[in-house]
Amino acid sequence: MQHFVWGKLVLVLVAVVAVLQVVHLILLSRLESKHHAHHHVPAIVRDQVPEEMHANQVETVFGNLVRTLEQSRVLDSSGEYQVVSGIASAVKQPHPHRIRLIGTTPDISLVTQCSFEHLHHLVSLAQRWQGPISVAVFAEDHQISDALWRVAGLRSCFVAILHNVSFSLVSPLPAKSSPPISIPSARPLAHSCSMTPSHSPHPATTNYASTRNFPANLLRNVARRATPSDFVLVLDIDMLPSDNLRQDFFEFASERGLFRKSEREDKTVFVVPAFEVAASGEESPPRNKAQLLKLVETGDARPFYSQLCWKCQVHTDYEAWQKELPSVELAPLFEVLWKDPWEPFYIARNTVPFYDERFKQYGFNRISQVCELHIAGYKFSVLNNAFVVHLGFKTPTSFHVDKELDQERNRILFRQFKMELKSKYPESSRRCY
Repeated sequence: MQHFVWGKLVLVLVAVVAVLQVVHLILLSRLESKHHAHHHVPAIVRDQVPEEMHANQVETVFGNLVRTLEQSRVLDSSGEYQVVSGIASAVKQPHPHRIRLIGTTPDISLVTQCSFEHLHHLVSLAQRWQGPISVAVFAEDHQISDALWRVAGLRSCFVAILHNVSFSLVSPLPAKSSPPISIPSARPLAHSCSMTPSHSPHPATTNYASTRNFPANLLRNVARRATPSDFVLVLDIDMLPSDNLRQDFFEFASERGLFRKSEREDKTVFVVPAFEVAASGEESPPRNKAQLLKLVETGDARPFYSQLCWKCQVHTDYEAWQKELPSVELAPLFEVLWKDPWEPFYIARNTVPFYDERFKQYGFNRISQVCELHIAGYKFSVLNNAFVVHLGFKTPTSFHVDKELDQERNRILFRQFKMELKSKYPESSRRCY
């Protein structure tokens, strides 16, 4: 009888152990599922950090920015602006993971510029590019403190920005009566991790409307000089590249040997067709060519500047580009001989001529640089799958009221600029017309 009881007890214990093992396996499975789900949520969610956890961190970052500003600002060549190159550098700039690098570490940086009210665009830009971004931020002398708070918030709230985005600061020389920037005892409550236009503590103004002599080309040059990458893609802050453009171009350039020293004198820039998409809160901007072409068919996307200045983009030959079906690999599709007034967006070596910093406010700031590329003998090769999109259709109401005055002033400067190019490139038979 006693043996029977002990045997029964052993069977019960075995059953309990079995049940506990099953429960243990179920719990492990659920934990693994949670872990798996955590690592597959959209990056925009995973990168954003609860604001309450980083109030002290934002203050610390802001204080560091103020000290860097005080120690590192220099005058630009005109003596009108103070520049702090690399006021906040990226913590790391990882290279495309599918390429094994030997010795050197070449890369492609996205270069952009904006007034500080438009910095919220960096959130989506950093997610789409997934690599080094160099941004030059403009702030009036009385806005510098707000601009630094914005930079501190972005670096504290978004991992992708902390790791990949380097900031430079440009501002007019402060008036003698301007008070010095100080580190306040508490972070303003208005500065939030919700960096969208609707949540932004400083609603974005119409382009150029609240600035005096916005130095777009100076900003582009500052941002270009702040990145060590061999190649750059210079974009406006409110534009997005197609998915994996950095990765695809890196592989294309590596296979073609474009990173070799022997190829550094090659004068080819790679045109990335530009489109504008209807502003919509329901769908994300197109990520690949197939998605873009569908939007073109429905009228929700169109070539950039279609309504404002079609001749400024028409030489890209959108019709031929759209007829070419998407392919697996990035490759040149055709070459275009530059004609006035074409101003394409393109990937180029960071050794191409810099932008003329005399062009300020609106008009002729990009085309003057593209014109110089043409005179200097550069070729324009259009890529097959790559593109960039502007968020929202460009219309006459998209601009500030003084746009025409700015454009006329810069048109006169552009005529002078073209005359200067004849002296700068005396052996060139090309002209900007």
